[in-house]
Amino acid sequence: MDSKEIALLKKIKLRASKKINTLLSGEYKSAFRGYGLSFDTVREYIPGDDVRSIDWNVSARMNHLFIKKYIEERELSIVFMVDMSGSTDFGAGRKKSDVILEFLTMMLYLANMNNDRVSVILFSDKVEKFIKPSKGRKFVLKILDEVIKCKPGSRDTNISVVADFLQRVIKKRSIVFVISDFLDRREDYLLKLRLMSKKHDVIPVHVYDPLEYEVNLLGLTEYLDLESGKTFFTESIPARIKLSDTGEFSSIKLRTDEKIEMPILNFFSKRIKAG
Repeated sequence: MDSKEIALLKKIKLRASKKINTLLSGEYKSAFRGYGLSFDTVREYIPGDDVRSIDWNVSARMNHLFIKKYIEERELSIVFMVDMSGSTDFGAGRKKSDVILEFLTMMLYLANMNNDRVSVILFSDKVEKFIKPSKGRKFVLKILDEVIKCKPGSRDTNISVVADFLQRVIKKRSIVFVISDFLDRREDYLLKLRLMSKKHDVIPVHVYDPLEYEVNLLGLTEYLDLESGKTFFTESIPARIKLSDTGEFSSIKLRTDEKIEMPILNFFSKRIKAG
């Protein structure tokens, strides 16, 4: 990385670490639980214990009833699908790509603190980079380095293609954060996310700039499509445009003009209450 990229990374890491320490570390662990149980030890049977947990082999040897104790398999598999398309370069103040990077940094450090395995898919209308599952502080730095250096081969968006790729390469049940502005010309991505959710826990992270949905321009105006690179003139854009659809999924919505920690914290809190 050049000096500019290193300075950016340090700034993001510092900002993320402050927010993690003050708000999010405990909430993350409570919001995301393991998917299974593993045997830990045995203890003497107490009236009222589930008889299905009785270890009959140990009980026969000890001539007394013992039950098996289990612990939650805490280690999680986390996948980040990260939109690198041209439309993420937009932002009246902060760019959407800056918000995406800040969110990713924060979640990577939370996953690292909890010893969770992480993999990352950088995408446009194709898979730009797949970083295989691993964990550890050095791995987090490697991911951030790859994201900052990534120069997408395309500026278009195709979430469906990436969802299909993830289904092929990620075999273990995972928590999948789809981080995007969801400005996808194709209309089948919600169907693909629903199919993906049959196996994985899918969480859309919708990053947007208010100016995209509250247009206050009057008369004939020239626009630039950041994904196609084409310019066009129109005066027919409505004053208010509906947010891109994330369907029935419980999602995290991040605005470019607001701090990101409260929407994340609110999402964690709702998830904890939902059990």
